[in-house]
Amino acid sequence: MKEFVFSWGSPMPTRMWGDVPLFNLSDSHNMLNYCDENDVAVLGIEGFKIVGKKRIPDLECVADFSSLVTAGEGFPSLSRKSARNFLDSIQDLNVFLEFVLVTV
Repeated sequence: MKEFVFSWGSPMPTRMWGDVPLFNLSDSHNMLNYCDENDVAVLGIEGFKIVGKKRIPDLECVADFSSLVTAGEGFPSLSRKSARNFLDSIQDLNVFLEFVLVTV
């Protein structure tokens, strides 16, 4: 397993926070579509609120899919399905999400 590196052709983030790409909910769905097309797995998602010049963690918007690694070859698709379910549970439209993505 190795960390996925964003490159030309990957979805554009909603905004950058330093060198960290952040996605709103709509752009997050686009990111997951890209992950589907490229068999990229979602290891985790962290939500943040941007208030002024501060990035504040939203502890209600944190998901860790690392335990799904035990699914073996099914891990990438299972992680993406779980990530979609997680996104669908988020009600705050002002949250920005950071994805931890890996290739297997």
